[in-house]
Amino acid sequence: MAGRPEMAALSLYIVTFNCGLTLIDTDAFASQLFNGLTSSKLPDILVLSLQEIAPIPLSLIGGSFLVPYFERFYHAVQKGSRKAANITDNAPIYTPIAARNLGMTGIMVFAKDPSCIEDIETGGVGVGIWEMGNKGAVGVRFTYHQGPASTELTFVAAHLAAMEGELQRRNEDWKNIVRG
Repeated sequence: MAGRPEMAALSLYIVTFNCGLTLIDTDAFASQLFNGLTSSKLPDILVLSLQEIAPIPLSLIGGSFLVPYFERFYHAVQKGSRKAANITDNAPIYTPIAARNLGMTGIMVFAKDPSCIEDIETGGVGVGIWEMGNKGAVGVRFTYHQGPASTELTFVAAHLAAMEGELQRRNEDWKNIVRG
């Protein structure tokens, strides 16, 4: 488009993790979090796509019952980012932008510069047994600004039926998520 300002490169790091219905070991997660980077520079945006974030009853109730689960990831991100950047003080590097779940599926988005983020929206669709949300998807959309340039970003965390024989069910769930 003519006249549209160019945005400098935006670095994203997206991690998917199945929590196995338990609280994570913060130190272990932090120690491995940035191993997939090909550069020593930390990304501008970090997205965690989380499946089986907590036991089913806690996941379905949500709210304050999930605070300890999300807090562990927050602390792991801070610890892992300080280690990756060789920073010894305890100042946070990333600011949480969004933390949302729908049933057992969660998403967390972090930014190095939260002033670049505007217009945050979240949403989710539950599928699975009786569409109660033991499977499904949750998403975050926001506008990222760099000076006069901006772009809209959308991230979706999904948890679909497992096993090879469930391909048809996964495809049906995906269709229902997209429709929702």
